[in-house]
Amino acid sequence: MTLLGSIVMSLGIALSVLSAFGVWRFPTAIARMHAATKSASLGLALVVLGAGVASSSPGIVGIGVLTTALLFLTAPISGHLLGRASYLTGSERYRFDALAGVEAAPLELEPSGETDFSFTRWLGLIAVWALLWRDVSIGTILGGGAVALAIEWTRRSVASPRPVRLGALARFAMYYLAALIRTNARVAWEVATPLQDEIDEAIVGIPLSVESPQAALLVANAVTFTPGTLAIELSGDPLMLYAHVLHFEGEAPLRSEINRLESLADAVFARR
Repeated sequence: MTLLGSIVMSLGIALSVLSAFGVWRFPTAIARMHAATKSASLGLALVVLGAGVASSSPGIVGIGVLTTALLFLTAPISGHLLGRASYLTGSERYRFDALAGVEAAPLELEPSGETDFSFTRWLGLIAVWALLWRDVSIGTILGGGAVALAIEWTRRSVASPRPVRLGALARFAMYYLAALIRTNARVAWEVATPLQDEIDEAIVGIPLSVESPQAALLVANAVTFTPGTLAIELSGDPLMLYAHVLHFEGEAPLRSEINRLESLADAVFARR
């Protein structure tokens, strides 16, 4: 277990070093976000998970799993916001810019004012509480249940929420994991080889056909972890996703990838 944990940590360290090297080598701020958002997140996750494996401690492995989940929930959002801020400074020029001169209205989710209690999410919050305490005693479960209940009862749903299909969410997660592996392989190759002069950046706009804002947000976050793309704007009127592309080869390849993501994301949220 110590050897396995050391191997996993070494891989995470290598990805983190490549990420830092990519931030130094890539020519523009948004291009650097590809390295910082993708490789650094997986690198840190592997270091934390490897530490848990090496220590043979289920509690530390649980903390590693929780940390990894938190990273992959927040890294796309931070990448989206930083990429958008970099674009709005107007300091970069691109071969193709579909967002130039467009008054994009950001997607907004109106709260419904109704309590949004979910039994499944309540159980998930209890599991998170137990992982944080690294204890599954009766007292921990009861305490976590009380805290999770308070959180759930104070939540307010967005307008027209849709139930989540767990099977479809699992399929989306598997596709997301495969895209994550491809992305890190692609970014590592870009950083390790002298191909930066061939980077051909562009901002591409793709109309979305999903039926719920939640699915649109899921697609936008997933695009950030697909190879060579980073979401920088999600417009609500009409529903459009604008993404930064490292290697622009026309809109067709990106449109095909996003259409696949849309079909998976739309299946996650059940129609009422």
